[in-house]
Amino acid sequence: MTGKRSRAIVNSALMVATIAACLIAQQQPSPPQFGGAYAGLDARRQLLVSGWVERFYRTTGQRLDAARFYDELLSQSTKTTFEAVTHALMTTPLTDGASASLGDTLSLVERVEAVRGEIADTPSDRQFRMYARLTADALATLKSSQEFKRGADNSVFHKGYPINYREQGGAPSVQISIARDGRRADIDVDYRSSTFPVSLFNGHLTSSNSDVRAGDNFDRHLDRWTGIQNWWRGFFGVHQDRAPEVANTVNAFALPKTPRAGKKAIEEMVTDFLTAWLVEGDVVAAMGYVSEHSYACLAQDHMDPSDFDRGLAPYQVMNNMKNAYDALGPHASLAGLMVGTRLTRTGLRVVNQPHHAQFVLYSVRDDVAASFDCESRLTIADPKKVPQTYGRYYGTTFYIGGRTDAPVALLWAQDDGYWKIASWKVGSDTPAGPDPEPVATPNGAHVNADPALVQAARDFLESWLVRKNYDAAFAYLAPESYVCYNLERGPLARAATSPEDGGRILRTKLEAAGQEIGTVASLESIMSAVEPVLPSVRVMNHPYSRAFTLTSPPNALADAVECAVRNAGSIVPDPMPLEYGAGFGTIVRFKTRSGDAPVLRLLWRKQGNAWRITAYGIEMP
Repeated sequence: MTGKRSRAIVNSALMVATIAACLIAQQQPSPPQFGGAYAGLDARRQLLVSGWVERFYRTTGQRLDAARFYDELLSQSTKTTFEAVTHALMTTPLTDGASASLGDTLSLVERVEAVRGEIADTPSDRQFRMYARLTADALATLKSSQEFKRGADNSVFHKGYPINYREQGGAPSVQISIARDGRRADIDVDYRSSTFPVSLFNGHLTSSNSDVRAGDNFDRHLDRWTGIQNWWRGFFGVHQDRAPEVANTVNAFALPKTPRAGKKAIEEMVTDFLTAWLVEGDVVAAMGYVSEHSYACLAQDHMDPSDFDRGLAPYQVMNNMKNAYDALGPHASLAGLMVGTRLTRTGLRVVNQPHHAQFVLYSVRDDVAASFDCESRLTIADPKKVPQTYGRYYGTTFYIGGRTDAPVALLWAQDDGYWKIASWKVGSDTPAGPDPEPVATPNGAHVNADPALVQAARDFLESWLVRKNYDAAFAYLAPESYVCYNLERGPLARAATSPEDGGRILRTKLEAAGQEIGTVASLESIMSAVEPVLPSVRVMNHPYSRAFTLTSPPNALADAVECAVRNAGSIVPDPMPLEYGAGFGTIVRFKTRSGDAPVLRLLWRKQGNAWRITAYGIEMP
């Protein structure tokens, strides 16, 4: 479904949940307001946009003024990405070791090459980011600044941009990934910290990690960089954590289990749902069309999806629908209120029906539905095993109230014999403006792996995930790795009081993760190898290369990812000496039904006669 990065129709990352996707939400005392216009940008950012428009003209031959380009042609997710990234940059001052000013971080940007918001079928590390050309002295400025530190080079994500500078102070933070030429950069904001091991087993961190609209990311942005407005949410209403006070509501806690239209054809079910919601304002009746399966769209934007309170999910959805209805105002019919929007994608078949002007209806192939479905991102499974058949899913796409920059997509599936909404997304788009020019990256060398290391790596993963022998798995963790717990723990998790305490917590986390995954037939059924994109990292040949990757990184890079070094602020030498053999890596990605999840990295060193894990980390897009 839709058309911009990863998985099919784009992320419900606007929301705390708009069931039809339009209603992102957030509590705010002030009344809703529109925004997101070129006229509202300061002069520096207007200059960046006008330069961007000039590149667009050279690419397409279309002559547009900057205001019209920004206001009418850019999608909502592109504008929110641009505004969030540039706002974080312009409100992050840079100082040298003597605390002398080096300007703000936006001053390092010479021009914007491209901005990418939410795009289906695009990898996570190519969405919600700004591609830029930096000034000639930008790299030197970052190196001398106190606010940014160079971390371990990007080994999996940000292909072509290996040099990794991250803002200090924890999430949210700006990440500036720079090409070897020192001028071209991939800039994004990471709003969330990884939570070991929870974040490994689902894709909730992928696109949501850098989308200011997702979950509580806007609030997190404000906590660090003040002054940004959440204009994108104003039109759709204000989120509240209580059930709506609706005059025509029966007991709000007795929500309907079946749609009021009964068992009808899909087009009739869609029409009655939209009529109940947007014309009549009867959100209780509309909830009869919302499957519990769809609550995963709220969970995936939660900091820890396993901790999301699904019991309150229907009231959150109902509240968002009520706010959307109130914001739109009264309408006598769907005509003029909503317009169908057409998607062109393999796996979607348009279904002829009488309300085509209001919404486009598709028969959706199973594998496309899985890539769109929120629950699939939270489910361990091999995406390649999803059948390519039709008949089990339908999709509807439209935009409401003239908001062409925020298309809505709903996925419908059978629930107890009724067609109900199984998932939703809002704001997916096709990119406007030129694509960033590709950065050439040479392939890394391949070398043979030590058989003892291969056996240790496989035995650790099998002991943990297949055999459930958690003591045997934990024995592979060297005491040096315990320090990583505080670096990788979630923001709400208890901090370890000592390395030993960190080790005890890690042991419990390993067991909890193994139990959460459940019975596993083989490693290959739940995980896959990940090819590193860093040319200096050598890939090692071994018999289990489909399940996990073994690498030989430069010694300096291995040293930089050690827990104690990272805790003190790792420094990667530049240029990096290409000396090898002191440490080795394992890179693996767990499979989700939607096909997208973060990456686990392990560092192995030989201690005596045994191979032990001395550090671990989660790499996010």
